[in-house]
Amino acid sequence: MQINGDVVYDDGLVVLDEAGVTLRYYYFPVATAKFVPYSKIRAVDTAVLGMWNGRWRLWGAPWIDQWLPLDVKRPTKDTAVVLTLRRISPVFTPDDPERVAQLIRERMTAST
Repeated sequence: MQINGDVVYDDGLVVLDEAGVTLRYYYFPVATAKFVPYSKIRAVDTAVLGMWNGRWRLWGAPWIDQWLPLDVKRPTKDTAVVLTLRRISPVFTPDDPERVAQLIRERMTAST
């Protein structure tokens, strides 16, 4: 994994730096990271996780257009961050989802 500039957030699963978002353990089955530059993000939202919409999915696709990277602690979390991209939207569960969403929004507007 390559860090591009100063790290502004890192909880072990998600890294935000000045260039974009790195989601560790993204690709199945090898658990490699995915890097998303801020310029590729169309929107960022938070979503409440419930019994039927991804809370119990540790890794994979709960819906056809979304992908959840590996997070074994997801069942104990209640909020996810959704990055709207062109095709597949990453949905991930950082330790501080509101802060992560705000940091991404700030960097999205700065990169445009």
